Formats: sequence, structure tokens, C-alpha cells
Amino acid sequence: MMATDTSQQYLLDAYLGEIRGEATFRLLAETLPERADDLHMLAEVERLKAAYLSDYLLSPVSTEAEAACRAAAKRRVTAMSIDSWAALLEEVTPIVQAALEKFKVAEAQAPRELRHVYQAFTAHELVLADYLRLEQDGNGGAHLLENYIERVAPRTS
Repeated sequence: MMATDTSQQYLLDAYLGEIRGEATFRLLAETLPERADDLHMLAEVERLKAAYLSDYLLSPVSTEAEAACRAAAKRRVTAMSIDSWAALLEEVTPIVQAALEKFKVAEAQAPRELRHVYQAFTAHELVLADYLRLEQDGNGGAHLLENYIERVAPRTS
């Protein structure tokens, strides 16, 4: 597959962002054990999208780069000082909303041969945004994560 340097950088940044996101949610599960199930599902959403994106990278990402993302996640979680689910939702929602807007713009400018990849990436962020909105409204959004994971998880049988 031919890809421009710009699209390859976008995919690499997206992949590394998913690695950071997965690590962040796994660490937050330790901080908020009462919401560990949700946080592990959020981490799984990120892991699945990283796995998907890795298929479109022209070269493998070094273990050092992935370790650096996990270390950055640890620094981020430490800096957050999250002490409740409400505080987490308040802190994470604007991050996800900003990312979603950025991804929509990138999707609109995606090279034709990668448009489906960009669309899948944006769709995953939309699931996260919808989940957060439902949680903030007190309506519970776990079913969105469960449905997404079921839909995109590789079939083993």
C-alpha cells in the first residue's frame, strides 16, 4: 500500500495515542477500583484500535516507543490526581471531545486508500465520547463499550 508521509505520521501518532490510552485506563482502574470494569473496557477499546492501526503502519513500532507511551501514561495519571469517577469524567471528556474534532478533520482530508482506516479511528473515538456523555448524564454507557468490543474484536473461532 502506498501512503504519504503525512498519513503515515498520522497513523503512527494515532497508534501511539492508543497505546497511551490503554495504559492510562489500566492505571486508572487501580486508582478507581470501584469502576475497574468500565476502565478495563475502555482500555480494551484502545487496545483493539491500536491493533487495528498497526496493520496499516509501514514499519513496526519499537518496544522503546511503546514503553515511552506507557511511561507518559503513568505520568499523566499521576498528574491527574483523580479521586472519583465524576472527577475522571470531568477531566477526560474535554480530551476526548478535542480528539474527536481533530480526527473528523483528518478523516475529511484522508487519502482515498486510507479513508476507511481514518473513519474507523474516528468511529472509535465517537464511541468513547458517547460513553462519557451517557456516564455524565447518569445513564450508564457500558453497553456502548461492550457492543463496540463485540463488533471489532477479532474472531477466534
